[in-house]
Amino acid sequence: MRKLLVFILSGVLFAGIFVGKDEAKRGDLVCVGDTAVVEGEVKGDLVSIACTVKMYGQVKGDMISIASKVYGEDGAEVNGDLVLIFSSGNIKGIKVKGSIVNIASSTNIKKAEIPSKRIKPRITIKTTRGKKIFNFSKFLLNLIFWIVLSLFTLFLFEKRVLLASSYLHANLGKSWIRGVLLFIAFIILLVIFAVLSVILIGIPFLLLTIFLLLASMVFGYTSIFHIVGKAILSTQTDSSVYYVLLGAVIFCFLNSLFLIKDIVSIVMFPIALGVSYLTKFGKRSS
Repeated sequence: MRKLLVFILSGVLFAGIFVGKDEAKRGDLVCVGDTAVVEGEVKGDLVSIACTVKMYGQVKGDMISIASKVYGEDGAEVNGDLVLIFSSGNIKGIKVKGSIVNIASSTNIKKAEIPSKRIKPRITIKTTRGKKIFNFSKFLLNLIFWIVLSLFTLFLFEKRVLLASSYLHANLGKSWIRGVLLFIAFIILLVIFAVLSVILIGIPFLLLTIFLLLASMVFGYTSIFHIVGKAILSTQTDSSVYYVLLGAVIFCFLNSLFLIKDIVSIVMFPIALGVSYLTKFGKRSS
């Protein structure tokens, strides 16, 4: 317990990190709400929470970034795993020898040493500044991903999805507000358990929190797809599959548009979390 308290307090009171070019620091480093600059070597794990991380050197262990902005220059290395949770930035210059875990992050995770096999978009509409208005490959990949997940969820929990969809129809605003509060709570729990995971005790709780977040998102999105598809289809059908498919197509299309994709996420993600929580994953109507 004493070691745990010292570790947490050191992360809070001495939040900023700077490792010089010819410097090597032993042990794990934690940056909370500040800036971490690594030009030399970290002989342990590097954990950043709500920070700006600039990587020029080497991390011998794992690198975990939560709600942070991460930037990696050419020559930077992570010998262990790279875990990105709700983070952003550009890390294509970092060579990662372990695995990359990307959870709701918008960082560039392309690794130069591993040939990319991603599908290149054949249908691309660009703005005058060269940014894609519609990315067909992203639309296609997202559509396959969400169709598989949403239909799997529907087949396993159809009655719960229908109940959650019915509840959402009458409580859209309440679901969004509760979802925002729930997302903040998830972030706080992720930060706490990420810090505790350095000494192993928080790893099971961190994994459980991530699982609950993802489960809430998938179940909530499936419910949203159902209600959107049902509202649009003029032909009445007893099959919920058609509703979910249509809702998934519309969501993936909007999420592939440059101008409104962020708005779609800001609106839908909290609603998905809120309806999952308020209905207890479709177990009750309120």
